[in-house]
Amino acid sequence: MNLKKYSKNKLPGLKVELETLYEKLGYTVVYGKGSFKDGTCLIEKDKKVVINQYTPLDLQVDFMIEQLGKMNLANVYVLPVIRELIDDKRTLF
Repeated sequence: MNLKKYSKNKLPGLKVELETLYEKLGYTVVYGKGSFKDGTCLIEKDKKVVINQYTPLDLQVDFMIEQLGKMNLANVYVLPVIRELIDDKRTLF
């Protein structure tokens, strides 16, 4: 993914926008400490995204974008910058 073009100052704002998008989709984003794979976890049945608070910010954002790429976003507004990141991530796989 091309997160490199985002400065460290812009990543927190991008993270907030991603959290808002997850909320629109009915998910709860939870931060805490954990020892799960890659420092992140998506729990479909509970509609929760669990992120290790100690995972670096760019990896948190990357995980959230990757998971959004697997979801149906047809009925929800996605900011163009986020849509571009999702599309970039999808083309990698």
